[in-house]
Amino acid sequence: MSGCRVFIGRLNPAAREKDVERFFKGYGRIRDIDLKRGFGFVEFEDPRDADDAVYELDGKELCSERVTIEHARARSRGGRGRGRYSDRFSSRRPRNDRRYVMDGGWLL
Repeated sequence: MSGCRVFIGRLNPAAREKDVERFFKGYGRIRDIDLKRGFGFVEFEDPRDADDAVYELDGKELCSERVTIEHARARSRGGRGRGRYSDRFSSRRPRNDRRYVMDGGWLL
């Protein structure tokens, strides 16, 4: 569901799912909690609950860290399969068949 997912930034790496659940308690039914190292996501069942949590909890303290709470942004269409290296070189034009030779001529 769009607008139901909330991003938690500057999350203490020691924070557990129970800590996050308690932090968001009272803002609505939580569908999912996904914690990574230093950040996480909470998905609410109702987008209005996510709005309330973002408005009221941004800048509050969770596990001794002042966290940022904002609406999660949609993932880019490319997904995870391609990194910066392959993106940078995948758009190259086809190579020219000619090769430059040191003496100043072209080799076909």
